[in-house]
Amino acid sequence: MKTIRIMLSMLLAVMTYSSMAQGIIIYKSNGTQEKLPYIAVDSIIPYFADKEPEPVEARAVDLGLPSGTLWASHNIGATAPEKHGGYYAFGETEEKLTYSWSNYMCTSEAACATSDDPLYADRLLTYTDKIGSYYFGLNCNIAGSKYDVATQTWGDSWMMPTAAQFQELFDNCTREEVQINDAFCIQYTGPNGNTLIIPTGGGYKDGKELKSAGTFYATRFWVADFTYQVSMGGGASISSTAESAANNIYGEYRYYGKQVRAVKKKE
Repeated sequence: MKTIRIMLSMLLAVMTYSSMAQGIIIYKSNGTQEKLPYIAVDSIIPYFADKEPEPVEARAVDLGLPSGTLWASHNIGATAPEKHGGYYAFGETEEKLTYSWSNYMCTSEAACATSDDPLYADRLLTYTDKIGSYYFGLNCNIAGSKYDVATQTWGDSWMMPTAAQFQELFDNCTREEVQINDAFCIQYTGPNGNTLIIPTGGGYKDGKELKSAGTFYATRFWVADFTYQVSMGGGASISSTAESAANNIYGEYRYYGKQVRAVKKKE
């Protein structure tokens, strides 16, 4: 471990040696090399044998947004900004092998907003009227509650973003497609010049399948809000495809396994 600390210290010293330097070069044992700009290096974590490094708490990235919202540097369950991390059902805080109504907190779409639905029982979901299958008056979200995977994983200062916070990110930042360690990502640059990396192609989980995954497909994130139906949570989509470059917010079934990028308020 002492050798590792020395090597990391030397590497960090090299990274900060010259203000003219743009990044680092990694020389691989197979004779190839890889150049990484400093913006792509969030942290350096050694690993041993085939063991993956444990997920770590993210840094809070200040993009200079009007609300003062700070965004996490990587997804819940991930170890780096370009990693997809964990997949969680809406309101659940642990990953599963299978994502379906049968193993969700309310075991059917019809059971949502009944006494069998913990979110309804705990008054985190309300509605005032129903026309057909559509509910109106949904006025709650799960941000900061015991059903918020960000809060339960990283602590009280972190929470799932609301639809309004995602919209603020989309509206106030410029967007650029970048590639980091062979992963396709979107880089958001805020009004203050700081940047946020979000991976694309993560898809979502339905049953045991990972759907709509791949380089050019959307990564689907949960937002904390309910949408127009009690069986649906809010989602935000981020894609690297030209035809889907515009980010959007929509509703999807709460039992789906989706990724979460957390936020916190500036102190």
